[in-house]
Amino acid sequence: LGRISPQVPLDLWDPFGFTKQMAPERKEKALLAEINNGRLAMIGLFGLISASKGLIVPGLDTLGIAPYAGEVMAPFTAGDTALPFVADMAAKIGTYGY
Repeated sequence: LGRISPQVPLDLWDPFGFTKQMAPERKEKALLAEINNGRLAMIGLFGLISASKGLIVPGLDTLGIAPYAGEVMAPFTAGDTALPFVADMAAKIGTYGY
């Protein structure tokens, strides 16, 4: 491709070498498809998160996604206080007003 990879020094796009036999044009097309798939996945996840917060998202508002009523810091509770900074974060659960 003649370009420096944006993942220098770790080129993790094809760690198993499946694209070594591909023509450069085909390899570029496959890389572009992979980037676009990642972008679409991020847009989809953002849409689901938005719908769970009660926002109207076309196409997702008819799915009946229940608004998330839990605590966003729940994964960082008493069971994980040995992890760095978790004890400080857990002490602030419920004090932010949202």
